[in-house]
Amino acid sequence: MEKSTGDCVQNEIRKGVNQAKQSEQGANWFFAEILIISVVAGFYFSSWWVFGGILLGSILLAVNKKARFVLLIILTVGCGAVGWIIGSWFDNLGTSVVLTIISLLISGGYHIWANQWMEDN
Repeated sequence: MEKSTGDCVQNEIRKGVNQAKQSEQGANWFFAEILIISVVAGFYFSSWWVFGGILLGSILLAVNKKARFVLLIILTVGCGAVGWIIGSWFDNLGTSVVLTIISLLISGGYHIWANQWMEDN
């Protein structure tokens, strides 16, 4: 049985809506990361200047396509490092490696979606 044109259009619209939701989740993840890093650095250095500089600097980097790509890679590797640190709490190399790989894959996916959202908007 053939699908009607209406069914095909409906499926394409549904796929587009789902993709837009994923991209928005990635953007939320990206901006939450920037905010958390800014807050932590601001507290660590006890400086509003550090907080504001990292926050505004990261947002400005996100505007430029090449700089955004580098920033997203750095953030992905940073998430992998956090996975390694959490894994090292268990004093087991295997745990560190597995958590690093999982962190890299999850954050990499979110960053790809964030990049797609920024390209679309």
